[in-house]
Amino acid sequence: MLNNINSIFLDFDGTITKTDTVNSFFKTFAAPEWINIEKDWVEGKINSKTCMQMQLDLIKNLTEEKFFNFLDSIEIQDGFIEFCKIAKENDKKITIISDGFDFFIDYILKKEKLDIDFYSNHLQISKENGFLKFKLSFPNLNNSCTQGLGTCKCSVVQKSITKNEFFIYAGDGLSDRCIASKANLLFAKNSLKNHCIEKRIEFILFNDFNDILNHLSLKKGMKNAGFKTENINRT
Repeated sequence: MLNNINSIFLDFDGTITKTDTVNSFFKTFAAPEWINIEKDWVEGKINSKTCMQMQLDLIKNLTEEKFFNFLDSIEIQDGFIEFCKIAKENDKKITIISDGFDFFIDYILKKEKLDIDFYSNHLQISKENGFLKFKLSFPNLNNSCTQGLGTCKCSVVQKSITKNEFFIYAGDGLSDRCIASKANLLFAKNSLKNHCIEKRIEFILFNDFNDILNHLSLKKGMKNAGFKTENINRT
């Protein structure tokens, strides 16, 4: 099966980055009420679109300097750059699907000199009286999304692959739950891991991209060899 997989879809916040970039942003700059709004989303009382815009409205008096200092502090997971390189050598396409902010993703990828296609919510940034203001829009919205996401991950995958094509997915959180059940090979951690255990969804536990490389037995110099399946242990 793995030799036939050409598409790899990845969550961004907490999967590619070491921390959840969006939550870290709110924790650093938003009023404390942001966590109560987050709880309402986790409990299903509001959708992610409403949640994030309400949280963005809690950010006051943020300067451009502090904003970019924050983005510059974000680190990507160990092994991710090597993972991208080896995937390219094996003719596997990586696509990021995030219910986070396009500005964050674009900035961090450019900082790491990575050219990867991505889908996410659009963060519009303006300045008023010297401080930044934020507004969200949702170019990948699907009103039928069962998770109520701003970026429907299932819709993105469906339009990105051919019918019956196998694909890999890696994620870590609430926004990954629906697509997790559809992936042919799933890597999961954090709350997504717990969801998979509860729903009996088959997955491989990972902490960083070195783990994924090890599970796929990908080694340097394997150009066009396809993904080897030895030593894949399912959790």
